[in-house]
Amino acid sequence: MKRWMVITLVMIGLALGAGIQGFADSGADKVRAANLRAAQDYYKYGLILAGEGREAEAAQAFRQALGIRPDWAEVHSLLGSALARAGNFVEAEAELRQAVTLKPDYAEGWNFLGEFLKERGKETAAQEAFKKAQQYAR
Repeated sequence: MKRWMVITLVMIGLALGAGIQGFADSGADKVRAANLRAAQDYYKYGLILAGEGREAEAAQAFRQALGIRPDWAEVHSLLGSALARAGNFVEAEAELRQAVTLKPDYAEGWNFLGEFLKERGKETAAQEAFKKAQQYAR
């Protein structure tokens, strides 16, 4: 009799554990989805700020998006562009390079990097970036 009780309790415990795990998964999924929505919101807000010429604030919004999604190549590129317009050229170049490092076939990112390098007088590096942009634009 005790053996059946122990087996029954173990089975109930396993069933409850599975239910809790399912609950945790759905909770984790909800948190993950909320975080992705927040990253999207920061991204959109950064675009609005950049459109208004508020580059420092736009950069901060893009950084917040990247705090949630650090692998978002397009936002690294936008951050780099905002930083360049704000005059922070060292960090701008690092962000533009990070964008194409994360997404090597990102033609638009290579083009942004090329434009930046050209403006900074780095013609050889700019031409290499433009070649990559053409290569991946196809």
